Amino acid sequence: MLDIKVIKSSMLQKFQLSSSYEVIISMSMVDVELAMKASEVMKRRTKQNGLLLLIEDDMRFGFIMVTNLVYAKTESRYFVYTAQDAFAGEFWLDYALETIRKSRCGLLAFNDGRFFGKIAVFGLADRQWVNTIYGKFIFHHQYKSHFADTELSVIASQTSNLVFNSNAILLEVDYEKHLHGNNENDHKLYIERAKTGFDGRIASFIVE
Repeated sequence: MLDIKVIKSSMLQKFQLSSSYEVIISMSMVDVELAMKASEVMKRRTKQNGLLLLIEDDMRFGFIMVTNLVYAKTESRYFVYTAQDAFAGEFWLDYALETIRKSRCGLLAFNDGRFFGKIAVFGLADRQWVNTIYGKFIFHHQYKSHFADTELSVIASQTSNLVFNSNAILLEVDYEKHLHGNNENDHKLYIERAKTGFDGRIASFIVE
């Protein structure tokens, strides 16, 4: 069974866990009501144990910074990053854990209903692998709101560390997704970092 804990982003710097977990799930939120609904579905639809942290972003740090702070302030073998607009399928975490353990990959892309394993919009990461990429963070810290998950997914894919199970469902439910473009500065940063192979982690490439 998942334990659920709610904290504010303003408290993350002082945050400490009193218990250990094999799996920690980070959910950034600004809509508390929506996040609570999403978290209850996640809890009902898995038999796995773990901690689901709901972080109310009162400081408006944004998804990337909140997730990085949670990652840095916690310890667990596996780490899930998700958001308030996620809707879990039956046994979503069970399928995900079984798949990443069997594959021995570093990153599992949940079936978000859009990218089908090419990008881990919502992902399950093995810290042993992630810690070799950015150290104390799960995402590259310079991104503000977009492309951090893309960079991580491309690195995982190019190093044979990205795995996908279509039964591990965390749908991204955003009815206004098509109305919002990507952060232009994040896009430029991604293009420039790709030219370096993300600091030499993979072969460099040109984004068309």
